[in-house]
Order: sequence, then structure tokens, then C-alpha cells
Amino acid sequence: VFMETPTNIIFLIARYRDNQGFSHDMHAPDRDAFFRFNDALMETYPEFQSIYYGLEDGMFAGHGFNNKIANYREPGHSGYSIDSNGIAEGDMQKHYTSCVNATSGGPLPCNLAVGGKYTECVNDCDKTEGDMQKHYTSCVNATSGGPLPCDLAVGGKYTECVNDCDIEKCADQDSQRDCAAMGDLERAACEASIKWCPSYTIKEATDDMRRGYLVRSTYCINSEGIPSQAPGEIAKKGTDELGSCYFSDGVTLVDRKIEGDYAVCGGGVCNNTFEGAYISRDYDPRWREWYITTKALQKPNWSPPYPFFSSQEIRITFSLPIYNMLDDGRDVFDGVLAVDYTFTDLSNFLRTNYQNSSTVVAIFEQEAPHYIVATSTGSTGVKLVLKNDEEVPCPDPSSSDCKAARVPAAELAENEMDTVIRNAFLRQQAEQFPQARLISSRSDNVDTLFASQMKSFSIFDQSSKLEWQIMITTPVETEDADTIVVGDSLSGVLIATASLGVVVCAVLVGLLIKNRAERPVITSDWRFLGAFVVSCSLLNLSCFAFLGPNTDELCLLRMWLVHFFFVLALSLLFVKTYRMYTLVGSNTFRRVTMSHARTARLAIPFVLLQTLILLIFTFVDPSKSTELIESSGSDITHRLICSHKTPAFFIVMIVYEGGLILVGCVLAFKTRNLESEFNESKEIILSMYDTAVISTILLVVANAAVVYQGQKRLLFSLGIFWTSCFASCMFVLPRMMKVQKQRSPPSTGRYAMTAGISEAAQREHDASASSRMAPVRESSTENGENEQTENP
Repeated sequence: VFMETPTNIIFLIARYRDNQGFSHDMHAPDRDAFFRFNDALMETYPEFQSIYYGLEDGMFAGHGFNNKIANYREPGHSGYSIDSNGIAEGDMQKHYTSCVNATSGGPLPCNLAVGGKYTECVNDCDKTEGDMQKHYTSCVNATSGGPLPCDLAVGGKYTECVNDCDIEKCADQDSQRDCAAMGDLERAACEASIKWCPSYTIKEATDDMRRGYLVRSTYCINSEGIPSQAPGEIAKKGTDELGSCYFSDGVTLVDRKIEGDYAVCGGGVCNNTFEGAYISRDYDPRWREWYITTKALQKPNWSPPYPFFSSQEIRITFSLPIYNMLDDGRDVFDGVLAVDYTFTDLSNFLRTNYQNSSTVVAIFEQEAPHYIVATSTGSTGVKLVLKNDEEVPCPDPSSSDCKAARVPAAELAENEMDTVIRNAFLRQQAEQFPQARLISSRSDNVDTLFASQMKSFSIFDQSSKLEWQIMITTPVETEDADTIVVGDSLSGVLIATASLGVVVCAVLVGLLIKNRAERPVITSDWRFLGAFVVSCSLLNLSCFAFLGPNTDELCLLRMWLVHFFFVLALSLLFVKTYRMYTLVGSNTFRRVTMSHARTARLAIPFVLLQTLILLIFTFVDPSKSTELIESSGSDITHRLICSHKTPAFFIVMIVYEGGLILVGCVLAFKTRNLESEFNESKEIILSMYDTAVISTILLVVANAAVVYQGQKRLLFSLGIFWTSCFASCMFVLPRMMKVQKQRSPPSTGRYAMTAGISEAAQREHDASASSRMAPVRESSTENGENEQTENP
């Protein structure tokens, strides 16, 4: 809506002109009528800095800028020659060709005969010679009000007709099409779209000829918007009180009554053309950029935003071409309607709406270097610099060596809160300005975390391209639930759980070592079983890495420790299951030998593969500290989590670690009927199933019901404690119970015979079972290692 208002106003003026609201099509005689109409618009829409227009005959009229003023330029071409006496020479051809032959009535040149008399001014007499003299003497000293000649400076621009400014096809794409090569319907539409433009060139004055210009004057206006110099009737911006019109010295009243047949007079002579005019300027709309661009495009268009020196504001211009239609139906380009729009009101709007808020809003151009358009901090986005070096600030704003330059968002530093905008912009730029996604940033001098969000705004058509980014920045609080820090409620549970897991596994290892000479421990290979329990202890110990902030280092350490020791423990359990399946689970009738050492070596490839996977992801997609900004309604939360860029690591771990558990469960199931004397098939089955069930439950709960990583890590530590201690106890405690049973003293009395008979019966039962199940027996290898073989 903010950007639609100026376009609607310009189209309104153009429609009023098309409806013959101006009797002279907005040419010079309509000057005051336009000023009345324009003043009403300026009062209704004070955000407009200027509404104005320029025509192909050189006329310019408009209100605007910071004070209630009017600007007007008479139609005509600057660059007329000035003779050595300061007299404007030009437009005398009409007099030279006005003589007539008294007999025949034919034309005669008005040649002055030798000896014919003529007058010549002495000391710049007031007599006007040529129609341009009235323009040459219309300039004024803005300070004292004294008259000044309107001398065109060397390098000054002026227009010069080509073929008496005859019309030709305009330079836009539609007008330059070759309609003759089209079909009847297409040709008609093509010819209707052709625009015709007066032909002239823009030149620059040189030092070989003195030239003058047509002045554009700035006027005081009355309450109706009409140029005036009547004391006590002059309107002032921002107040209803009326005053008087002064030159810039603030003392000399403007009192200018220059009589002449100016265009504004409508064909006669008047003396109000320069009434109230107190500033003179060389200005022709036809060589201004807004006019040239619109004439070239022959379409409505927006200019790029530009800085204004005097007010240090950013403005933008909307321009609309206007036409006259000839009797033959051709549209002739007649000029440009335009409005200057300042972004001061946009900044005021932002500042008013966010003045009691900690939220900061900035609008900047999408195209590099991303110049500031408006901010809620009150910064204008304009700086004064030296013309020859924009890096050097202007030492004196009144110096002609300075100019206004726009400020990129990365350099905004007009007030303290601008650092919030600047740092948020730099973070957004580093992320390539993602739309709608929240990005965090910190300010240099404000100890607060901010989150910023981008939204694009654009006006884009065949003739205009405005692309802006709106950045909204607001302070946020960091969520602590993603970390477990020593001292908080979760840390006590995690430390107790992990410590208990380490202690339990350590006690079980101690029992194995202490009873390593006992048969139940020997048959289970206490070294292999001890290694498994130690790996479970290390897995519990790795849970201590869950403590502390989510830094890059700790995130990577957690990735390594937990997954490495998990696979280490799981691989030992897996190969133990695999050995039992190889020895007794298959139906092949052949001798199979697999020593404990060979079984242990089978675990090495699994550990090496896990190490390789971890190394690859360490360099390709490591777990790193990642900022996450989440919004729920008006609430915005900042989270710092450990995360990978892609889900690849999660998928690989599910496939690899989950695959080991699944295959282990299948192998354990196939060996479920073996005698416990020679293997731990039941323990393996329970351990594998327990690991699979607990892992599945943890993954489902952690990803479906738990949001924060601190809670997930506590769940994982509890799962690690349970599965590791359960598996270790399942393998060690039954062996310790058998050891304890062997150490129990034999019974005496009448129960001794019964016990003996029972033992004999048990041995007979074992022998029978061994013959049926092809039992595994121990043998000694040449190197002294214990091995298990299957009887053929």
C-alpha cells in the first residue's frame, strides 16, 4: 500500500488531464490551475516530497521538497546565443522574412540598405532584441534579489531541434517494431502501440560561444498553492500561519513584476510570470534522468532510490509518460508526470510502530551492496562524503566538494541499535538471505542474542525493477534444555547412572579375573568375556561426554565415543553369537574349529569399519554445534544443538549398528537349544533381544516424544546403562553361580547316597544329551590356546 499510493496519484492526474480538466493540456497557460490541483494533493499526502511534470517543449512545473514552494520553467530551448553586448540573438528570422513586395505581394528579405539607420543599445539598455532576451534577464540573486544574467556555464546542457523538432518514432521497443511485415490484425495492434517523439538532441555548451538558459524559478506560494509575493499571504510548511516571501537574507521582500509575453500569459502580456520567484536555476527536464528514462521506455517506471543532499533523505521517483493525439490518430509523446517519494515517512512508520519494542526492522536493497532503504532506528541511510573520495566523510556540509551517498547495510552505524541491524545483516548475508528462516546474531555492544527473519518485496515489470529485503530482528532467549550441565537436575541422574554402569561392569570384570581358574569361567573364556564387559564399562564411561555445552569439540567427541564403544561391545557379542552358530547352528557334517583368539580377531573388522565410518563423517559431515531458531506464535526460542548437515550419518548408523543387532538376534535364535555347560546361547539371545528392544524404544521415544537434546542424552545414558549391565550380568553371573555351586561342601548322611545317585544320573543324562546334540568339547591346540570343535 505504501508503494501503491504515489502511482495512484500520478494516474489520477493523468486521467484528469485526459478528461480535459486542464484547458491547455497542462501547457504553460495551465500553470496556476495545475498548482491549485497539485497543492490539494500535497496537503492530502504530505509524504510526497514533490509532484511535478516536464514537457517536450521544455516546460516544468511542480510543488515540493521540504518547504511549501513551487517550481516553474517557461517552455523553450536553452543554449541561445548571446552577443558581445549581452543581448540574446535569436528568433529574429521571423522579422527578416516579414517584408512584402508592395506591387506583387511576394515576400522580400528585410535587408537594411547601405546608409540605413538602426539603433544600438549603450550600456545594456532595457530594450529587448529578440524573444530570448526576456529569458536571459529573468534570473535573480537569491540573497539580495538583484537581477542576474542567465549565462549558461561551459559544459551546461541544452537542447537543439533536429528538423525543426519534427516528430519521429520513439526509441522504445514497441515503437521500433516493423509493423509492415505483420498480418492485418497484428499490424493494426502494432501501429496503435507506436509512439511518436519530437526530434532534438542534447548538447553541452562550449567556451567558443556565450549562451543563455531558460531559468527554472522557485516561488513562494499562497494557501491555494499559487505563486505569490503578497505580504501576509505566504503559506509555510507545517503550520497554518501565513507569512511573507523573502530572499535568503531573510530581510529583503520578494517583489518581482516582470512584464512580457511569456507562455504562461496564454498569448498576451502579463507581469506575474516571476511573481514570488526568489531562486533561479538552470534546469531543463528534458536532460534529467527521470525524464530521459521515461521517454526511452514509454512506460510507467520507478527510479532506483537515490540520496538527497540537502535533507539527507532517500527518495524514489515514479514517472508516467503523457501524450497528445494528432488528428490522424498518432500518439505524440508530450512529457512526463512524476512524483518524488521520500522514505522518511516509511522510517517514521517503522520507528513509531517499534519505538516501545525491542524489535528492530530494516529494509535494504536485494542487489549488492544492499543499500539501506528505511529502518526503525531512525537512521536515514545517507551520509555526506567528498565527491572525489567517498571513503572520506564530508568535513563541511556546506561545501560544494561534498555529495550525498547511500549507506550499505553492512556499514550502517548512525546510532547504537544500528549495530543490531548490521550484525543481523552480516549473518543473513552469510546464509544467503534465506526466506522465512530465523537466523541468530549478536550485537557488538548489546549483550543480547537476536533472531532475524527475511521477507522479500518487489515491484517488477518490463520497465521497473525494485527488489528489497525486509529484515525483522528481535531478541531471543537461549533454551537450556539442550545441554546437561553439572549442577542441573538432569546431571545428577546422568552421573549416577553412568557411574553405576562403570562400577557394575568393573565388579563383574573383577569377579572374572578372580575366578579365572574355575571350570565354569574357563569354558566361557574369561579373557574374551572380560573384554566384552570392559567395553560395556567404557560405553558407560562415554556417557560422561554428554555433560557440558554443545561446542564443536564436544559434539564431535560424543559422536566418536558413544558409537565407537557401542560397536566395540556389540561386535564382541555378535562374533560370540556367530561362533556358536558356526559350531552347532549349521547342518553341515564336518569338523569345525574356532578358537577364542580367532573369534576375537573376527571382531576387529567391525571395529575398523566403524572407525572408518567415523573418520569419513569427521571430515565430510561432522557433528557440529548448530544454532536453531524456532518460533511458535509470537514466541521465538534459540537452541544450540549438536547436528549434522544431512541425515546421512543417522541413516548409516541405523543400517550398520541396527544390522549387527538384527543379524545377531537371528543367529542367537538358531542356537537357542544348546546346553548351557558349553555355551551361553540363552544369555546371548536375551542380550541381543534386550539390546534390540531397548534401542528401538529409545529411537522411537527420542525422535517422536522428546524435543530437547539434554533429555535425549539422559534417555540414551539410561538405555546404555541397562543394556550393557544386563548383557554383562547375563554372561557373568550364571558362571559365578556355577562356581559358587561347585565350591559348596558335599552333603552327608542319608542324603549323601541320594546326592551320589543324582550326580551319577546327571552324568548319564549329560552323556546321553551329548551323543544326541553332538556336544562341543575342549581340546588343546599346539600353541596352548583353548578351542572348541564340533564332533563329527
